[in-house]
Amino acid sequence: MVDSSEARIPRRYVAELGRFFTGHDRWLFGHACVRTHGDRELAADLVQDTFEAAARSWAVLRGQQAGRQRAWLLSTMVHKNISDFRRQEALRRRQPDIQARYQPTAADTAAQALNAIALARAREIIAEMPPRQRQIARLRWQDQLRTAEIADRLGLAVGTVHAHLHAARRKLIAGLEPYYPAVQPSGDQPGGDQQSGDQQSGDQQSGEGTGS
Repeated sequence: MVDSSEARIPRRYVAELGRFFTGHDRWLFGHACVRTHGDRELAADLVQDTFEAAARSWAVLRGQQAGRQRAWLLSTMVHKNISDFRRQEALRRRQPDIQARYQPTAADTAAQALNAIALARAREIIAEMPPRQRQIARLRWQDQLRTAEIADRLGLAVGTVHAHLHAARRKLIAGLEPYYPAVQPSGDQPGGDQQSGDQQSGDQQSGEGTGS
């Protein structure tokens, strides 16, 4: 099933966009490397986002001269880079409040230390993910956006966002298992279906009691 939120490129524009990409990708990638301080993987992801935005705006952009097209590409890339930086900075400033909110209220020093270590490890796991997966994970679990909202913001199919979240969730569960052994891989957050699993276990025990 094709997701309606994913923008389609008219067939008559495909060849034009191919030439546009070929003519500007190396130039834009060079600027992206400067913006990301030499992080080539992040620069490539930033270039991809910028060209996806260009494709969605191609009906207007195609009629402009090459110089204006390059100016549009550069300003769009800078805007996307700044927006991502601001989100990361906002998250960094909120980390103490987030950590304090989810720590137990009881004076349990060992549990507090464990939660702090697990939270730091979760940030490390997300930071080690591929750029697109990392971006989607942060939008979902840090910015609290819904799957459809993430898809709309990034210009992706909802199914693609689901796939990235599923992979990211698996990595978080595997990485946090030493701190929370009972965590199970389900729901939008790790351990989301634990209650339902407990219910099934209770139903099974009830059935065994009846049979005996």
